[in-house]
Amino acid sequence: MKTIFHYLKSKKALTILLVIATLTSCEKDLLEDELLSDTSVDFLYTTPEGLENAVVGLYTLNRNIYQDLSLNGTIPLILQAKSDLGVGITGEVSLYSRLLWGASLGDYGTASGINAYWVHFYRIVDRANAVIQGAENLEGIEEGRKNQIIAEAKCMRANAYFTLYRLFNNIFITTEPTTPENAFDVPQDKSSVDEIFSLLRSDLDFAIANLDYAPEQFGRWGQGAARHLRAKVAMWENDWTEAAAQSDAVITSGSHSLTASTAEVFAGELNHPETLFAINFERETIGGGSPHIMNWNMVSSYADAPGLVQSIENGGAGAGFISLNQYTIGLLNEDPNDDRKNNTYYIFEYAYNDETALPEGKELGDPLDLYENSETDQNEFMLYYRRQNPGVIKFFDETVEPTDRNHFKNIMIYRLAETYLVGSEAHMMLGNSSKALEYLNEVRTRANAAPVNSIDLQTILDERARELAFEGQRWYTLKRTGLLYDFLLDHMNNDNMNESYPEGNPKDILREYMQNWPIPQQQMDLLGPNYPQNDGYN
Repeated sequence: MKTIFHYLKSKKALTILLVIATLTSCEKDLLEDELLSDTSVDFLYTTPEGLENAVVGLYTLNRNIYQDLSLNGTIPLILQAKSDLGVGITGEVSLYSRLLWGASLGDYGTASGINAYWVHFYRIVDRANAVIQGAENLEGIEEGRKNQIIAEAKCMRANAYFTLYRLFNNIFITTEPTTPENAFDVPQDKSSVDEIFSLLRSDLDFAIANLDYAPEQFGRWGQGAARHLRAKVAMWENDWTEAAAQSDAVITSGSHSLTASTAEVFAGELNHPETLFAINFERETIGGGSPHIMNWNMVSSYADAPGLVQSIENGGAGAGFISLNQYTIGLLNEDPNDDRKNNTYYIFEYAYNDETALPEGKELGDPLDLYENSETDQNEFMLYYRRQNPGVIKFFDETVEPTDRNHFKNIMIYRLAETYLVGSEAHMMLGNSSKALEYLNEVRTRANAAPVNSIDLQTILDERARELAFEGQRWYTLKRTGLLYDFLLDHMNNDNMNESYPEGNPKDILREYMQNWPIPQQQMDLLGPNYPQNDGYN
């Protein structure tokens, strides 16, 4: 199968990525040292081959946050931990769910995980700016290839800025790459919302005009992903017409379609027509990246119970740090035929599989029911959540040894099921309820759930929760619709778990201003003296 990593392997990737990693150095004398290979900064940004290598390097940068194993692999799960769909049980990730981390300037979670998001996406912006500027100034390159390079870099930049804005609100934008001449220029103020969205629209419109629906390699930006992101940007501007048009274009393109069953969506390498944009991992391949441990965080520690050992059927190695809360479980249980909970997206039952330690009266294949969701016995209560609570298997690599927590599973970022739900909401807001129902029911019927006959925003949000839970979109959707604070108060974690935390109920800590993440102090120290921190964190 031809993926982006086969391209990386043929392009002297290791040397190139080392060069890219040092490009932001402010030491001018180092930049002026003679380089003895053809992968110098000049080569990367002033030659056609160099630019092709540089744009591939952006995909490597984009993967970094997902393979960061610090804090027990928590960083790529912070959005899931802080949403209204999960329950933080233990481990570092639960500290974000409980608002002990990431909710103030002074806590370690802000200085570590929250800071990682700011640094990660601004690093992508900076290198995307360098690729775009280099390509725009380059002569002697075929126009179509030049525009494709620029389009991919603009998708990366737009996605990074869009993420930063939705998380941090008070962000600054620039289209200039870092150079020795401007390295010490300090942003003095945030950019306006009009400036931010004007750049997002411009970048994505260019990408749509210059990308094909079928990228050269799986894992690269294509027109479908660019249109999908453009629709999401339009939704933030309440531009329902644009969002509907972009969603319609992807759905009717003939290049993308829902998989026939939910079992296929997250199977294998994700290289199927539903995938719009995915982050690639590949074992033992140059540029293939390090493993991630997202699945390990989200699957129960079921093997601690007598009669069970770690197995592929039960979701592999699991620590039980974070999982679906009772609100999400209830949504999935509303339709008994909904098959998203039947070991396709989520795993609701862990089966006894160790005949040497079966509890009395149990047989191989019986579901684990040794523990109860008890509110009275604290030991039983915690054993339930750690060993038996339903888990998420959207990031499960079924090819690894079941005891191995390190997975090289490709990670889904954008897929067509969300396009249908974006289109459904946009058409509903335009008064076209028949099209809105059609789109939403395409997602439901694929999951073997009964179609609905009426639609409103709550119906769409409920379906987004069932279909997209733990894919990192929930926080943004609720914030866009103005419902984030209320939904967190209503749904975050579990009420019985909230009351059992030794520090108290995180709902008592929650404040409305926390819908914007704090800009970490180490970043504020690098900005201008009057740069505005988000309200509530001063």
